[in-house]
Amino acid sequence: MRKNILTMLLTALILTTASISYAGEIVMIGEGSTKESAIHNAMRLAIEKEIGVIIDNRTFTENHQLIEDDIILKSSGFVESYEVLKETQLNGIFEVEIKANVRSEELRTHLMSILQKRKIVDTNMGDPRIAVITFDEIGNEYAEVENEIISGLQRQGFSRLIDLSQLDSTLKMRLRNSTEDSALRNSLINQFHVDYVVVVQVKTSQSRIKSTATLATRMFGVNTGEIIYAGSFIGNSRMFTNNTIEGAIQNASKRAAQAISTAALKKAAQVEQHITIIVTKNTLAKFGGNLQKLNEHIKNLYGVNNVFTRNLNNGVAELDVNFDGTTYELTLELNRTGFTVIEMDSEYIKI
Repeated sequence: MRKNILTMLLTALILTTASISYAGEIVMIGEGSTKESAIHNAMRLAIEKEIGVIIDNRTFTENHQLIEDDIILKSSGFVESYEVLKETQLNGIFEVEIKANVRSEELRTHLMSILQKRKIVDTNMGDPRIAVITFDEIGNEYAEVENEIISGLQRQGFSRLIDLSQLDSTLKMRLRNSTEDSALRNSLINQFHVDYVVVVQVKTSQSRIKSTATLATRMFGVNTGEIIYAGSFIGNSRMFTNNTIEGAIQNASKRAAQAISTAALKKAAQVEQHITIIVTKNTLAKFGGNLQKLNEHIKNLYGVNNVFTRNLNNGVAELDVNFDGTTYELTLELNRTGFTVIEMDSEYIKI
């Protein structure tokens, strides 16, 4: 009986722990070759410290077996806000002390001020350019849906919204079908200078008793095709007026805008960003054609956490890099260590 009571109390504690989002204010020192990279280093260390404390507190064992491993595996961290307390520079190395508000599991976007959000977006994503486009099966656009999503993104701290109204029907069709179309993504980069695109496909139906609108939404990075968010939202309207379809669309739009904008801010609040490096033949030749040697060199740069080879074709390599900071900051670090950057954008660098 005593064992059963203990088990019940332990189970209740686990369930309670799993349902709570933890937050902590951490003071941490970081180093880097620039002030920005030092800030990112301090932010990542603050997250690791806070999440480590949480994991330690959540670790319960029964008969020497971990019974909360699933919760630990799912633990993640976000920086809601930070303040620079002190900064110094010695021999070209920056040292920054920050006070960071770290959140685990769930970012409290509704409690963050617009200034906090904008600072996080600018610090970790470099104030990216985002476009929103909506259309149905025959190509009609829905300005009311686009405006709702744009407003949602602006409330979450994103300020550079791009108009894709001039996109032709062929490109719209290709956007509808895939994000793996590299030629399409190049067109978006060259014509509209876009970093991320939100695509919303609208479907409507109407019966005697109600109108229904379904919004299938995706947000992806233009340079890499990485999906930031995907989801569908259904809105209904039972009012017997000429505006029932519009009412259904409006209901679905509000939920879609909230979900997409929150997902975008969560990406911005993650210190580590995913960046693609395109390595030309000439650069690889400088390492004797040894890709492993090049990978190890890049892995030792400030802010780089890991390097993965994704493709090697005809002497040109494609690397995925996990980096604490923006593409611009990684470009500075590459330049500092002797690489020649040929071109760059929000999520890729060519060397």
